[in-house]
Formats: sequence, structure tokens, C-alpha cells
Amino acid sequence: MVYLITVSFIVLDILTGVIKAFKEKNYTSSLMREGLYHKIGSILCMGFGALIEFTQTLVDIGVHVPIAIPICAYIILMEIGSVIENVCAINPEILPAKIKSYFSKLGDGEG
Repeated sequence: MVYLITVSFIVLDILTGVIKAFKEKNYTSSLMREGLYHKIGSILCMGFGALIEFTQTLVDIGVHVPIAIPICAYIILMEIGSVIENVCAINPEILPAKIKSYFSKLGDGEG
């Protein structure tokens, strides 16, 4: 289930990023392609973490290190920040100034 949730955040970030690009009239396929490569890299990291955990059930190395969930948690947190930035660019008035102050890309509350 955590993998589905993580991929959902990735898809939401892609969707809000495309909407933001069209709103700002600066959609470019090369930038979209670069962003998709980053998303594919995140998905590959999730798969790598899952493979490590699966391998630990087959090969006893004396310790079991949970790695897939922390990787997914990191990706989700990264996507949350990106979605907030995208949504604020789409609608600058949507986020309170107090929260905007935590995001350097959002500037001084002007989106």
C-alpha cells in the first residue's frame, strides 16, 4: 500500500507541475522530460529498497534493515513540498503566509 501512496504523490506532483506550466505559459517538453526522468529515478529507488528488503528475507546477513519505507517516506515528503510550491504558483492566495515562509521558492508570500 505504501508504494501506491508514494506513486500517487508522484502523479499529483506531475499533474500540478503541468497545470502550473500551462498557467505560467512556460510549458516545454524538454523540462517535462527532465522532470519525468527525476520521477523515474524516484520510482527506481523505491524498487531498489523493496528488492533489498525482499533479499534480506532470503539471504540471512544477521540483520534486517528496513529501507523501503524510509525511501518512500523521503519521496513523499519531497513530493509534498513540490506540490505545495506548484499549487501556490497556480493560486498564490491559497496558502497562509506563515506556511509560505518555510518554502524559499515561494518568496515573500507572492507565490
